[in-house]
Amino acid sequence: LAEASGLEDMVDVGLFVETSRVSDALLRGDCSSALKWCSDNKAKLKKAQSSLEVKLRVQEFIELVKRDAVSEAIAHARQYLGPCSDTHLWEIKRCMAALAFRKDKRVHRYADLFDDARRRDLVAQFKLAEYQTLNLSSVSVLSVVLQAGLACMKCTQCSDGEDQGSGRNPNCPVCSPVLRSLAEPLPLAHHMHSSLVCAINGGVMDHDNPPMALPNGHVYSCNALNDMAAMNGGIIKCPATGEEFSLSQLRKVFIS
Repeated sequence: LAEASGLEDMVDVGLFVETSRVSDALLRGDCSSALKWCSDNKAKLKKAQSSLEVKLRVQEFIELVKRDAVSEAIAHARQYLGPCSDTHLWEIKRCMAALAFRKDKRVHRYADLFDDARRRDLVAQFKLAEYQTLNLSSVSVLSVVLQAGLACMKCTQCSDGEDQGSGRNPNCPVCSPVLRSLAEPLPLAHHMHSSLVCAINGGVMDHDNPPMALPNGHVYSCNALNDMAAMNGGIIKCPATGEEFSLSQLRKVFIS
């Protein structure tokens, strides 16, 4: 996207590529890349009082236990976990107990240490630490700007149904499949003056383009229904239900 827009010099593409590479390695159980990053940023992490490096060392220990490499796990604990016992004693005790009970499936107390969810948690913690050391926001600025705009347009109609056929406006950004997930947690906008918008063509219904009701109760703009009838030999097909009607069956709606 940055290359297509000619913005390579204004975007830290390399940073996010490296973050993605380290994250993928963590999800595979490989902590070496993340530990190298911790070594390169040791001073900043110490200033921020981050425990990321210890958590990575713990995960390395767990990965060795998973592979049943007991001798290597013990050597790893002595070299890397022992020096952290003053501040992370409880976590180190759990690791050593998990080593002792690694083959006993009845001990559920340590099952979470072997859960793959720990890897995903480490990815989130790594990204958070990286953003903090680089003074970056953990929330995308683009997402914040988009949500600010979507919050101004979201209405009750945007929450109805799953697609355009159930009442969604095809020209509404909030109803767009691309932006819908961003708009879902947002509150509804407060509008003092409402406008009726046609779900067929997105046009505003007013005096020159009045709302017209089909016999089944669905309402669309006069212009949209006339255009549909012109293309279908005078027949109107309701987008919501698929029922067919003629122009003579339409009734003008008066909003008070």
